[in-house]
Amino acid sequence: MKRFIVRTVFFSLLCSCAKDKVPSEFSSCGDPVSFSQDIQPLVETHCAGCHNESAAANDVILTDHNRISEEANRMINSMQASGMDLMPFGGPPLNDSLIQLFQC
Repeated sequence: MKRFIVRTVFFSLLCSCAKDKVPSEFSSCGDPVSFSQDIQPLVETHCAGCHNESAAANDVILTDHNRISEEANRMINSMQASGMDLMPFGGPPLNDSLIQLFQC
């Protein structure tokens, strides 16, 4: 009986260690993401007020697909405050589901 308990504990610990090796990033995006239906409204609501042609904060303009695509990695880092100021500036952080949508 003692051996059984030891083996069970060992196996449980082994399985819990394997869980640590699961990537922390999401593994799939689910439904396809549309720029015009998903990303553009997100950017217009949370970013374009400061990052537009007339008010290009930090010389970043986020008004069209090409510019948003060029800044995508920087935008994600800002949304997560990964070595950059948290964006949107002065507002509450975006929830994880919106950030994940943008990552897809």
